[in-house]
Amino acid sequence: MVRGVTAGEAMDQHLPQTVEIETLKELLDELDYYNILQVDPLAPMEIIERAYRSEARRLHPDKFARHPDREIKRSANKIYMMIMESWKTLSDPDAREAYDNELEEGRRRMSEEAKKAAEEAAARAANPIHAAQTEKGLKFWRMALRNWRDKEYSGCKMNIQFALNYEPDNEVFKEWLEKAGSAAAEDANENRNPYKLRIV
Repeated sequence: MVRGVTAGEAMDQHLPQTVEIETLKELLDELDYYNILQVDPLAPMEIIERAYRSEARRLHPDKFARHPDREIKRSANKIYMMIMESWKTLSDPDAREAYDNELEEGRRRMSEEAKKAAEEAAARAANPIHAAQTEKGLKFWRMALRNWRDKEYSGCKMNIQFALNYEPDNEVFKEWLEKAGSAAAEDANENRNPYKLRIV
């Protein structure tokens, strides 16, 4: 005769899950995103991605679907959402940089202001027109982008230099200045007359 599993036995089967989820639930507020994924704050992206996949697989809510305790299921879901939040933040370079700054100030979770700043930085990176932060800087930056589009690299370089007068710390401007300088040098090499012949 096959007998059914009692409630006590069912709880015993799930004891390792219960202990792990209850422990993580207690620690969750003390853990930062790096702790949650069990990686070093200086870890490269491939290590972070591997850790995320491993933790997401290990603590996926589906693994707790048969657990008899609803509270454990709710906690498992909350932990999984925190794994997802950690990955979303650390996988985006702008969000990760903003989060690292927050972490230095003692905050374990990304603030709404930091999230917004990271989203704005990502938008600027995706569309360079948004890189300018002042009206005068924007004026020269637009001209520089127009020069770039028209392959007038020397003009592009000059207008970025003007834009930098108004925004000397603009990293996007600096990056594009380097790009425009390389393109202008390459352009000059291609158009140079190697034989120094006078063309009439």
